[in-house]
Amino acid sequence: MIQRIQTVWLLLAAIAAFMFTQLPLFSGTLAGETLQRFIPTENLLLFALGIALTLLALAAIFLFKNRPLQTKLAVFGIIGSIALIALEVWQIEVFKERNPLLKGNYSWGSLIPILLFIFFILALRNIRKDEKLIKSLDRLR
Repeated sequence: MIQRIQTVWLLLAAIAAFMFTQLPLFSGTLAGETLQRFIPTENLLLFALGIALTLLALAAIFLFKNRPLQTKLAVFGIIGSIALIALEVWQIEVFKERNPLLKGNYSWGSLIPILLFIFFILALRNIRKDEKLIKSLDRLR
């Protein structure tokens, strides 16, 4: 049902995925003391994957009557968040190579894919608990 705990986890995953597309991931200082930031909106792959994971989490919320499909979407969300972490690290390395940085720092936005992974794991765990509960109730009838 829509008031289940997995709805909260999926909603948090959707919010986290959207926030990922808006926050800077990496900032570095160039030779002229200029601050250069890497934002996911500058990269089509990162932005598209972030928006896709947002839409996937929102779609999974409204599939509460179809738990097997909701489970599959949560698994795809986990795989997508792992892909997002890998793509983020790769694109930041490309950013470092293209810009002659004196020093660089990862921003808080770079941790969001890890939160996204955790939220999808927690949602999947609670979806499976619901499925188990429904099957046990069916056995009692």
